[in-house]
Amino acid sequence: MGLSLKGTKMTGQEFNTLRSFVELKNRQKQVEKDRIIEAFKKGSIPIDEAIFESFLRLFVTDAVEVLRSHPGFVLEDKVRSLKTTLSLFERTADDLIEALNRFDAFSRTPEFHQLSHESQRTDVSTSVRKEIYAFAGLAHALQDHCRRITKHAWKPFKLDAKMTEHFGAEGQHDFVCGLRTALHHLSMVEADWLIRDSGPKATSHYVFEVAELRPVQEWKSTARAFMDRAKDQIDVRLLASDYRLRVKSFYAWFLREFEGAVPAVVADYRRCWDEHRRTSARLAYRFLIGEFLKRNIDPYLHLHKYLRPDQLAEVELLPRHSREQVDLIISMADHLGACDDGLRISSYRLFGVAE
Repeated sequence: MGLSLKGTKMTGQEFNTLRSFVELKNRQKQVEKDRIIEAFKKGSIPIDEAIFESFLRLFVTDAVEVLRSHPGFVLEDKVRSLKTTLSLFERTADDLIEALNRFDAFSRTPEFHQLSHESQRTDVSTSVRKEIYAFAGLAHALQDHCRRITKHAWKPFKLDAKMTEHFGAEGQHDFVCGLRTALHHLSMVEADWLIRDSGPKATSHYVFEVAELRPVQEWKSTARAFMDRAKDQIDVRLLASDYRLRVKSFYAWFLREFEGAVPAVVADYRRCWDEHRRTSARLAYRFLIGEFLKRNIDPYLHLHKYLRPDQLAEVELLPRHSREQVDLIISMADHLGACDDGLRISSYRLFGVAE
């Protein structure tokens, strides 16, 4: 009885032959990957052109694996991690202010003081506490990611002076980063609500009581000095709003410095990765356009999958099947710059551009 493979029957000998062939191809692929990895590890920048061309022929998952051996990977990965953490911090800062706004709006309603709405007060208050927890944690993580870069890989000129310029010297930065330790590991010190005045003039404030924070032993001296200047209370909204602006301005400078003079190893890493992505995209576009042409599919029916509504509206302003319109579509859809002369000619054919 033969073995079945996608509707066809194979004898045992045929199956073993196929398996041996697959194993051989896998070994050959691994040998080629190992060869490229060893060449990357030698650290020659730019990467040898023959090795570069071999790298471009790798399947994308293999390329990702191989690139971890490139001498620029470690620093690029640290910068990527910093950027990711920065975006999370900014989102969390926005979410914290939004949660504070929700409570402030609720505090101005008659229902705020009614026992029947106690669960709503608890829900909004818990939301704020969660965002404070995340805000402090991400502030500390952002500092850690920055140190991973500046202590072991790359350090911009006048870093210490810029830290003081953007974060000040009053200890706020150390206080915010210290909150992570205070909240996560030592004592779940909680801020709480303070309603000032009454009626239309009432304002809600989510505050830390400094007396409750001081017993935490691990505060830096600068953070303690910040609490001393705050005296009795620290307003979370004012703290988060101000610190978020300081973070934004500092890391805008920090990343601008990095991108302004990208280290050679990172530039070559990006060259390898970007060109591999372009090569892979080029192959995918060729296949897709070929299938559309073969099946006589109208490409205009599928543009919404590749362009935003505002881009579609701009495309529709130009004559259909015109060279100008197709060039605009390519410029909008081809984010990687994969389109070469051959792909452009095929695209003209697909969209029915007159020759």
